[in-house]
Amino acid sequence: MKKYSFVIACILLLALMLAGCSGKESESGQKKQVTTKRYEEQKESKENQGYRGQKENNTEDNEEQEESQKEENQKDGQQEESGEESDVPALNPDTVTYAQEEVVTTSSVNVRIAPSIDSEVYQTVARRSDFTRTADDGTWSAVLIDGKEYYIASEYLMLASEVTDNGYLVVIDAGHQAQGNSEHEPIGPGAFETKPKVASGTSGCVTGLKEYELTLQVSLKLQEELEARGYQVMMVRTSHDVNISNSERAAVANNAGADAFIRVHANGSDDSGQNGALTICPTSANPYMGNLYDQCHKLSECVLDGVVNATGANKQSIWETDSMSGINWCTVPVTIVEMGFMTNPTEDANMADDGYQQKISTGIADGLDAYFGI
Repeated sequence: MKKYSFVIACILLLALMLAGCSGKESESGQKKQVTTKRYEEQKESKENQGYRGQKENNTEDNEEQEESQKEENQKDGQQEESGEESDVPALNPDTVTYAQEEVVTTSSVNVRIAPSIDSEVYQTVARRSDFTRTADDGTWSAVLIDGKEYYIASEYLMLASEVTDNGYLVVIDAGHQAQGNSEHEPIGPGAFETKPKVASGTSGCVTGLKEYELTLQVSLKLQEELEARGYQVMMVRTSHDVNISNSERAAVANNAGADAFIRVHANGSDDSGQNGALTICPTSANPYMGNLYDQCHKLSECVLDGVVNATGANKQSIWETDSMSGINWCTVPVTIVEMGFMTNPTEDANMADDGYQQKISTGIADGLDAYFGI
């Protein structure tokens, strides 16, 4: 019995030992599983953190790109809404009218790339240049040149069908002004020699009439006479209170593209016996505008003959000189008409007479008709 008890006890002890080993292995396995699981979780966490960081960075970059693109789209949208892709000037859509019509320029004028005075000048055209106008907003007109649209200020265009003059533009300069300007200007383009810009002129020895008053009286009558004959006329001045130098007076005629520039003056001399009419033109050797000598001489001859024939005044001569800045600055045919001597009592009284002034105007107009062959 004791023997069996001993065997049973050994078996139980062995069983307990085996159970202990199995528990340790199980605990170790559990620990190993936990450690592995934690490692995997930590690895996954790190990977996820890296992915999230990269994703956040990518998201920020995408947001910046999207914001930039959004701003670009907004700009494009604003340009589309305004109907413009740039700041290029355009005709006023509220006033523009569209029609193809034949027009002519009323003076020398710039043709521009766009309807703005700040736009590039494509070319400058002479007075009476013909164009087909396609649009007009009241300020600028679109005209066709070689099938492309360019722009001219509307004020310098008129319908060809409305042209009623004879096609010639005469610019009239009533000599002098109420107050002279003693400041100096070159006598011609690029000249070193200078002269006072403009003088107030002489006055009548009997009438006391100022030369600047006389020249304007005759010039206004000449304007009326020429317009009645179909000329287009432009006046340099129509009042006494101006300050226009001789070179600036020439510029008026030049810029207008005048066919003839008539400068109206009266003469004076220390010799009260001097009388008669004369005209002034450049010499053939004029260094500033000698290329116009033949035209200026012919104009001077025709006008002088016209005045003498109309008034019966003594015919002096054509004085050729290069000392007149009002001639030297010209790029168009020009003459100075010296109507008579204000220092001569008889001639002074004649020139102050309204009827005699009309004769002078008629004579100058007759001379222009002869010059143009009308």
